[in-house]
Amino acid sequence: MLRITLAVAAGFLIMSVFVIATQVALLRYLPQTPVYFLAYGVVRMVYAVIGGCVTAAIGKKYEAPTILGALMVGTAIGNLVMSRSGEPVWYAVLVGLVGAVVATMTGYRWLGRSPAEVKR
Repeated sequence: MLRITLAVAAGFLIMSVFVIATQVALLRYLPQTPVYFLAYGVVRMVYAVIGGCVTAAIGKKYEAPTILGALMVGTAIGNLVMSRSGEPVWYAVLVGLVGAVVATMTGYRWLGRSPAEVKR
């Protein structure tokens, strides 16, 4: 259980550091333009892939990427409730939910199975 907890923490921390650093850089050069939203969405998906792989590699069980995805959904809901930083509501919801699904699916693939095969 400790291994899964540490795996989720490591994956989430790596994603968070990368996302914050990229967001600061993007806001400096592309202040809230459509190009910013596109670039930020693509970068968040890439970081979700990295986070899912890191979590699965450390956790070595299917629960780890699932917990990471749930944590990402919870964080997205919290961000919507607290403040959106000028992002449209649909964008914040879409990026949060798609990022959680991407991280979870990538983690499952890293472990060698699809989510449908895990149920069997």
